[in-house]
Amino acid sequence: MKPKKISLAEAVELVLSQGGKIMTVEFVKRTTGEVRTMNCRCGVRKYVTGEGAKYSFKDRELIPVYDLQKKGYRTINARAITKVVAGGSEYIIA
Repeated sequence: MKPKKISLAEAVELVLSQGGKIMTVEFVKRTTGEVRTMNCRCGVRKYVTGEGAKYSFKDRELIPVYDLQKKGYRTINARAITKVVAGGSEYIIA
């Protein structure tokens, strides 16, 4: 399967549109600069306390997800996505 090339904006929309479906996202970590591959889902509500985040994800250009390997909530830097595997297809950022 040859990866499809998409823009960064299309990748962000693809991640957000997956809802509760499992996907793999590869991105560059904001803090260390290392490449991270994460199996995750958007829209997970389990273990949510109702308190909410102390900052706006949108203002910081972050995507909140549930990391299936670490079993906890994490954020993905929307500007640093390099690859998305979702719905049986692989997408790379061109």
